[in-house]
Amino acid sequence: MKKITLASLFFFISMFQLNAQTIDIAIASKNIYALTKQGNIRIFTKSDLREINKKIINTSKIVSIAIDRKENLIIADDKNEIKRYDEVKDSWKIISKNINQLSSIVFDTNNHCFAITNEGIKDLETNKIYISNKSLNTQIHYNGKWGVPYCCYIDKIDRIWLGFGYGEWGGNIIIFDTKNKKFLTPDTGAFKIELLPIKSFFEDKSSIYFSSGLNHMGVSGAIVRFDDLKASKIIQDESYDTKYTVVGNDTIKSRDADYIGPATFNFFNNSIYFYSQNGILKGEKTKDLSKIENWDLVIKPELTWISGQPDAVGSPMNVLKLMILDEKRFIFLSQNNGIGYYDGTNITMIQ
Repeated sequence: MKKITLASLFFFISMFQLNAQTIDIAIASKNIYALTKQGNIRIFTKSDLREINKKIINTSKIVSIAIDRKENLIIADDKNEIKRYDEVKDSWKIISKNINQLSSIVFDTNNHCFAITNEGIKDLETNKIYISNKSLNTQIHYNGKWGVPYCCYIDKIDRIWLGFGYGEWGGNIIIFDTKNKKFLTPDTGAFKIELLPIKSFFEDKSSIYFSSGLNHMGVSGAIVRFDDLKASKIIQDESYDTKYTVVGNDTIKSRDADYIGPATFNFFNNSIYFYSQNGILKGEKTKDLSKIENWDLVIKPELTWISGQPDAVGSPMNVLKLMILDEKRFIFLSQNNGIGYYDGTNITMIQ
């Protein structure tokens, strides 16, 4: 596959022009729910992403959304309440109150709810909070608080995976076994977690994966697989050179390596997908995916990048989620341009 340089993709606009309204998405069997900056919910059909003319009203601003194991819409609002939506009655049932600094909501296979907070993982069945101060990253130290994870995932055997990003100081991974109520320590092997922030988790039938990427004095990215909590690298791509591109008042190094963001697995075609500045790439598991030429470019969305990160010299990742709909279709959540819908041929952006 011919690579596309970072310079050929990056384009910048001033901050006041950015108008993406969607900050999160959640997928159910029939519908896709989108959370806006204003704390409202929009509903789209999963079959063709047609917007449904229905309003879901909550008296307080909604700050987080999720789908439970019974296909119910779950929200958290700025009154620190977690609620379940009853579609038939068009009403809410409060699951929990006083959830401070919540970042994510997940459900185990028994539909028990866990809230991911700055101060640990709260089991809403028992109201007990679990936190570990152990850090895989030797540069990062915790003392009763984690901060906000960049990504959160619960796997098919009910382990919660939290991924953190610290820019040039790399990332971190925290794993919590919800069945046995204990934290697990993975073996990261040859992957240096001090180098790359974590961007997403996903799984296939047998393994857990994570993607990671960084734009700091160069571009780098990796996809890593865990088998029995022992890591092995699928691909690691990096480039540091002396070519520069000047765009307006911004000076950005140009490079051809992949700045990897979110990734996912497509069970319909047994392939891994990831997003980078070079586009959305697909790698069939039967191929040697350590070689970038064995990844196929599906499509390259033209998305806005912005400059400046608090913990790295470079641009923050501009796609936050990538989610499979079927063998050919997927959606992604961008940072600046709304929801992207790929129908197997073209991309439509929904603000």
